[in-house]
Amino acid sequence: MKILQTKHSLNRKILRLPVFTCTLLCLCNLSNAQAILNIEGASIHTEANTLIHVNGDVSFTDGNIEHNGVMELTGNWSNINQNQNEAFAASSNGEVKLITGIQEIQGYTTTAFPSLSLEGYDTKRLIVNTKVTRNLNLNNIQLDVRGNDMWVTNTATNAITRSTGYVNTSDHPLGRLVRSVTAGSSYDYPLGGGAQYKFRPVNAIAADDGVLAAQFQNYDPGNDGFQRMQSAGVNYNVINDKFYHVVTSVSGVTNADIKIAYNTTEDGSFNGLARFIDNHWLDAGNYRDAAESGEGTDHAMHHHISSAGAHILALSDTIATDPIFVVSGFTPNNDGKNDYFAVKGLENYKFNELKVFNRWGRIVYTTLYYKNDWAGNGLDMGTYMYVLRVVDMKGKERIVKGDVTLIR
Repeated sequence: MKILQTKHSLNRKILRLPVFTCTLLCLCNLSNAQAILNIEGASIHTEANTLIHVNGDVSFTDGNIEHNGVMELTGNWSNINQNQNEAFAASSNGEVKLITGIQEIQGYTTTAFPSLSLEGYDTKRLIVNTKVTRNLNLNNIQLDVRGNDMWVTNTATNAITRSTGYVNTSDHPLGRLVRSVTAGSSYDYPLGGGAQYKFRPVNAIAADDGVLAAQFQNYDPGNDGFQRMQSAGVNYNVINDKFYHVVTSVSGVTNADIKIAYNTTEDGSFNGLARFIDNHWLDAGNYRDAAESGEGTDHAMHHHISSAGAHILALSDTIATDPIFVVSGFTPNNDGKNDYFAVKGLENYKFNELKVFNRWGRIVYTTLYYKNDWAGNGLDMGTYMYVLRVVDMKGKERIVKGDVTLIR
């Protein structure tokens, strides 16, 4: 047995562990903020009563860590092994704690932490796909996955714990919270984030053992290419422009009941759920809305998934009447109110063409795919005639005509 104990007060210290076996039974305190612990081929064993405090970064190049104690670090964790070595032995049951401000899990190889605890006072970030084989404790911290996967492989339903912490997948169209699931058990996906923060979690009960992933994208789905105007159905479907979710069967699961929580005051009222498939939004089917209280939410949309793969889902409001509404006038005076010629409901059509004429029948404005952005530039105050042509997802064309008054 070798006991490693390091204390120092140098401005910068790099501790390199060569190829040897050491059993750590002590407090290894790298006490300077610039310290770096480099693990280069070492075989390390820590007992349950071990505390390793690294006041700086940890860099793993190669080796084997059988970790049963607690390792806390103030800097970043990096796995730069080139042979898919996930750093920690499968038999490890210890904990790694990120305990200060912004900290990152870096490198180009996945690290399989036994337990990971996010602590301190700021965001933690994933720069690489990451695994937790036992428990992920978010505490009150935001975990920003930044386009990467956070995978909790422990199938215990309480393998993720939190107070107010959450997983943020909204900073990138990719990146997921992934969980290994057991058939019939209920799993929470604490998802939140975005520029205007929302907490919109997912709950899933799978009918099969397997792996399920979830995303919450806190912005218009059109930003990721899922255009809301590409909506098809028996009736007109208004797709939620505030956020959408993606639930993916990574492996094994072909049937699952999921629940998406939302807030009717902040998000609006909805009576349906839509799925983006074959390049347009369809009624998702197999859903029901229910009033349910939650953390910042008061309703939940329940949905049954009956196929593998990714399910791109958005709350929708299905109405039986034509949603086209054209304002009778507008006042382009840059006061932020009624500055543009507004046509409501265009997002429900796959195509539109707008033409505006003066009283002598001369075209003064024309455009395809009108975006409610015409302010009557260069025109005098007066009444103008518009002709609006719209085409729905089934190819049905309609012409809407009328007058609009420009007031200056």
